[in-house]
Amino acid sequence: MKANQKSFSTPGIRVCVLLMVAVFGFGCAAMQPERPKTLTSTDRGTVLFLDRYEFKRPPPNWSLMKNLEGGDFELGFLLFEKGEFPSQTTFMFDEEPYGGSQDLASRAKYYCTRFLFNSGIEVRVTKEEKATIDGKDAIALSMEGENPNRNEKAKSKVYLVKKGNRIVSFVCTMWRPMNGTYAQGPFDYFETFAQSFKFLKKDFYEGFEEELTKAGL
Repeated sequence: MKANQKSFSTPGIRVCVLLMVAVFGFGCAAMQPERPKTLTSTDRGTVLFLDRYEFKRPPPNWSLMKNLEGGDFELGFLLFEKGEFPSQTTFMFDEEPYGGSQDLASRAKYYCTRFLFNSGIEVRVTKEEKATIDGKDAIALSMEGENPNRNEKAKSKVYLVKKGNRIVSFVCTMWRPMNGTYAQGPFDYFETFAQSFKFLKKDFYEGFEEELTKAGL
């Protein structure tokens, strides 16, 4: 009797099962929402970062850095450069720079005590001036510092920007070995990035503040 029973492992049945699995799997994949492209080019010579920001990006040899699930920053770019380690430059948009004060001058003062602290580099401010980003008041900080014990130095440009009742930042840092020389080109790309940056919609905090205002709180 066992000899007359058809085995489930026969080729015909295996093919049917595989087809059913393939169709089911395709159906599940088709039901998954399509993820939007992180960067979308416009006819204005800019790119859109999802639907949140618009800016002019650096050349393609700069790698996009993004953090969409929380972290030290949301988006930025990285350039590895020829030369002895460390020879690289990063710049980024950061929604939560060091400090908690809503006053630009106070925030800048505290920021300088924390910036690059974990790297062992004690930075010095070489220039501080008022600026504007996307029509918003800002403070521009130029800083430099060294760590001879690790044979490295860094040069940075930081914009602290007043956005509603919050302060956000744009940060560019160039790393070089102690005997290396700084280049101006990457900082020019950073300036273009920061000065072209547009906030396309209100963030959570701005929306929350509006709701509180409407409620008379």
